[in-house]
Amino acid sequence: MKIEVKEAEIKTNDRIEIIDITDRIENIVKESSYSKGILLLYVEHTTSAITVNEYEPNLVNDLKKIIIDIFKPGGNWHHNEIDNNAHAHLASSFIGNSRVLFIDSNRIVLGTWQRILFIELDGPRKRMIKIVYMGE
Repeated sequence: MKIEVKEAEIKTNDRIEIIDITDRIENIVKESSYSKGILLLYVEHTTSAITVNEYEPNLVNDLKKIIIDIFKPGGNWHHNEIDNNAHAHLASSFIGNSRVLFIDSNRIVLGTWQRILFIELDGPRKRMIKIVYMGE
């Protein structure tokens, strides 16, 4: 089994933003020599997240709304006494900072409507995603 690590930088524009990064990650996978294996996507930040879901405008708006409704930016969180982004840390902890996907025939295995979504929770910022291949 071989292991390879790459990085992708993402620049965000809004405080809470959801970006479809599927094509970008797929292009990186296509450039690799891996035909089968596991792909780990890891966000190196405590105020962003990554998930797999449909990238449909109404769903994207619903995801933003639920993040705001549940994690309440500007809410009465203890961490806001330090740097006013507790909502981002909390949402990231619940959504998650990594995903494991499968590679088959040098392609990411995704369902018909599944897309890889990067979620900015405390932007705008420059972010880094580690892309780890394990396979053959």
